[in-house]
Amino acid sequence: MSQTDNAAVAAHLSHVRIVMVNTTLPANIGSALRAMKTMGLCKLVLVDPKTYPHPDIDTLAAGATDLIEQIEVVEQLEDAIADCHLVFGTSARSRTIPWPLLDARPAAEKSLNAVAQHGQNVAIIFGREDRGLTNEELALANYHVTIPVNEEYGVLNVAQAIQVICYEMRMAAIDIVGKIADPAATMQVTDSEAMQWDEPLVNHEQMQQFYPHLEKMLAEIEFMDPKNPRLLPLRLRRLFGRIQLDRMEYHLLRGIFSRVQAMNNGSWKKSTSTQDEDQTNA
Repeated sequence: MSQTDNAAVAAHLSHVRIVMVNTTLPANIGSALRAMKTMGLCKLVLVDPKTYPHPDIDTLAAGATDLIEQIEVVEQLEDAIADCHLVFGTSARSRTIPWPLLDARPAAEKSLNAVAQHGQNVAIIFGREDRGLTNEELALANYHVTIPVNEEYGVLNVAQAIQVICYEMRMAAIDIVGKIADPAATMQVTDSEAMQWDEPLVNHEQMQQFYPHLEKMLAEIEFMDPKNPRLLPLRLRRLFGRIQLDRMEYHLLRGIFSRVQAMNNGSWKKSTSTQDEDQTNA
């Protein structure tokens, strides 16, 4: 690959971040950085690491120590993915509610298509060494991603898993850059990949305002019992996470929620019918 092509691949991969949650062993952070740099990724976000900083990080990072300066450390997972549009949670186990699940390769292809077509930011979340991600953390993802392994011995430590995912991301980026450079190859892109959107897609932070509003509205009209919501909130998160709302759809739905609330409590008047939508768009 030429230097120009490599720069183009790096530009695409700059939209992809690796997120490590509550990492216990500093060596795994260093190994993750090494895995990332070999594949051209550079953004690592640590969520409440157990031990950081630590000399083992520098040692295991080897030639990737320059990436240490770029590490972002946050306290909450929500902060790590707030500006992301597409979030993948790594999982090797079945959960209470089946979530949209992709293998590493199609997940990488979906990620890089989102980057190429819409400039989206993508996050891949990796959990704790001993127990992975909680159900609550996995519910923050649009999709779950898994690595197909030998069923008789499907054991990967977190750094090895990051290496595999980063490799697939790089291969998907190379494929995308090749399609852009070759007009004949570009013509083979599917309609869904080539589709241009008239409004920007909302990010994770905006959706974390959307869900409480939806749940509050459902509680007020007594569709959902807030004391015993069962699996309804989780199913709604799965539904809307799979759809990916754009900005206009987001404001439209929140306007509908506000209208329903106003009509339910008797505060809505026909003469001020656009008030709720105006407040939502403010």
